[in-house]
Amino acid sequence: MKNTIIIALAATVIVLLFATILGSGNQATPDPDQPAAIDATVPPSVGIIATTSERTFVETTAAIREAIEGNENLTLLAAVDHAENAASADLELAPTMLFIFGNPAAGTPLMQSAQSAGLDLPQKLLVTESETGVVTIRYNDPRYVADRHGIGGQEQRLEAIAALLENLVESPSAEAEDSGE
Repeated sequence: MKNTIIIALAATVIVLLFATILGSGNQATPDPDQPAAIDATVPPSVGIIATTSERTFVETTAAIREAIEGNENLTLLAAVDHAENAASADLELAPTMLFIFGNPAAGTPLMQSAQSAGLDLPQKLLVTESETGVVTIRYNDPRYVADRHGIGGQEQRLEAIAALLENLVESPSAEAEDSGE
C-alpha cells in the first residue's frame, strides 16, 4: 500500500512537471531567430507617452521642429507629413506629423546591447490633431523600449533620453505666449 501511494505521488509530480515544461514552451528564452508571438492582450498604448498641446497643430509642429533643430546634440532625419502623403493617394487623414530624429552617441549603445532596438530607434515624436481640434504629442517611453528589447544596465542613458523627450514636448505643449498684439 505504501509503495502504491509513493508511486501515485511520483506519477503526479512527473505529470505536473511535464505540464509545466510543456505549458511554458520557450517563453523564458525566446529564440531571436524566430518571430515573437503577438500578445493581443497588451493594449496598443503600452509604452507610449502622450501629452496634449495647448497650441494649434501648426504651432506645435513648428515648435517641435525648432526644438529639435535648435539642439546641437540632435539631428532631424525626417519630418513625415502623413496627411500630405494620404492626400497624394486621394485619401483623407487628420493632420498627422511624425518627426524622426536622434543622437548616435545616445542610441548606438542601446543597439549595441540589442540590435533589435533599431526597430524603435531613432527616436520619433508623433503629433496628431483630432476631429475636435485636440493636438496630441506621442512618443515611445525609452524605458519601455529598453524593456521590450531586453536592454539592461543603461538606466542613466535611458533617464537622460526620457528627460530630453519630456523637454522636447514640454515647450511645444505649453500655451503660446501672448505677443501683446
